[in-house]
Amino acid sequence: MIKKLILTSLLFIITKSYASNIDATMRNCIFLSSHDTAYVETQFTVDAKNLLFIQQQNKKWEASLEVTLLYIKDSSIVKHLKYILFSEQIDDTTAVNFNLTDLKRVSLPNGNYSVEIYLEDLNNKQLKGFISEGISINYKTDSLAFSDIELVESYTESKSKTIYTKRGYEIQPYTIQYYPTALAKLTFYSEIYNTDKYFQQDNFLTSIYIRESLTGNPIENYKFNTKQTPEKIKVMFSSFDISQLPTGACFLTIELRNKKNEHVAEQNLYFIRTNTSITFNPNEFDSVKIENDFINNTPDDSLNFYIQSLNAIASNDEHNYISYFKKSTDYAAMRSFIYKFWVKRNPHEPFIEWLKYKSLVIDAERNFKTQTRHGFDTDRGRIYLQHGAPSDINSSSHEPGTYPYEVWHYYFIPPNQSDVHFIFYNPDLVSNNYKLIHSDAIGEIKNPRWKFMLNDAFKNKKGVTNTDVTEFPDSWGSHVDDFMK
Repeated sequence: MIKKLILTSLLFIITKSYASNIDATMRNCIFLSSHDTAYVETQFTVDAKNLLFIQQQNKKWEASLEVTLLYIKDSSIVKHLKYILFSEQIDDTTAVNFNLTDLKRVSLPNGNYSVEIYLEDLNNKQLKGFISEGISINYKTDSLAFSDIELVESYTESKSKTIYTKRGYEIQPYTIQYYPTALAKLTFYSEIYNTDKYFQQDNFLTSIYIRESLTGNPIENYKFNTKQTPEKIKVMFSSFDISQLPTGACFLTIELRNKKNEHVAEQNLYFIRTNTSITFNPNEFDSVKIENDFINNTPDDSLNFYIQSLNAIASNDEHNYISYFKKSTDYAAMRSFIYKFWVKRNPHEPFIEWLKYKSLVIDAERNFKTQTRHGFDTDRGRIYLQHGAPSDINSSSHEPGTYPYEVWHYYFIPPNQSDVHFIFYNPDLVSNNYKLIHSDAIGEIKNPRWKFMLNDAFKNKKGVTNTDVTEFPDSWGSHVDDFMK
């Protein structure tokens, strides 16, 4: 029996800056060393234009940043790094257009950790920043395993050793899981461990592809297969030209298959692409013939409402059309788009699929709409349309010091997620606009400090969230932990 291994590098690192706007991002990638010990590679980038540069004795200008890195397990600090990071020295501060990038590697045993980074501009101590991310290490030295997928900004072959070298390359990490239009290439690095023990003498196949986050479907022209020979450490280092990749949320997937072409394991990395260079022709819908009065009886003034409601389940390419129709009055094209949308999903009974979804849209409008948003345009509405009604909903509006919140629990989300939670809260206390602040679902927002956002008690006297508090104590009357079980 083939045992499948599915691992996912989850996106949405939650970045918060307090008392200032130090613009920083962080990623934590987990690898195995040649000695079979796990280590975390903490990569972070700071936008230098936010920092204060001071002129040095040599007449050049320099910024300096105090960095504190904490690795926390079970509310205890297990590793602590504190040092000063200096910028490059420059002649002119009027056009600072570079970043401060650094990387630290820390060996850690298996377990669940919170990685926290505190930043302070030493030339202006009012400028501070804070980032936190949860990580999980669960390596077995004799089992097939993946490292995280590391995004790469640039690389060169190197025989020397620096903090950036790995397996013969000097790799400058790309710490943002977001690719704007200006970036036309996605380069990545990953390692696969113990394929020699798992596959023994048999060759295996790696399939590397980009797929849509919502539908899970591989995107055409973004896939390549390579036959591999087993090794203790297998390096995956390659690139995709993403100049024609449409706007949307995606996964980069590395999949392993055995000689029988059976799926064995995979690793995923979530990222977001924005591509404003791709244009489309709405006249393509002129030739679409709508059968059986599918959408013809829907009033013109309701068409845009129903088209916008499709955003929750649309493919990346379809989002471009939905955005276009938001400002359009071409009702014939709208009808053709809706018809084509559902024929694509169920060629035999598109009308049945449309009626099922329409019913969910009406439910979302009735239960989740606000004074300024349709139900499908709220966080709860989106999750409801994507996954249907949750198995359980637990809500609270009267816990001491806590904003009203809801915990949605799904026993199963196709194709392979189980025991999934979504936490929504209502910080304005007035509207019906509950915001998603944390979920353990793949591709959703991950916030290791979500309890602090939920609880209004963790604010200082000025009403600002108190970041000095790092442990969430038990609160009398709180049921949120019970709801997460």
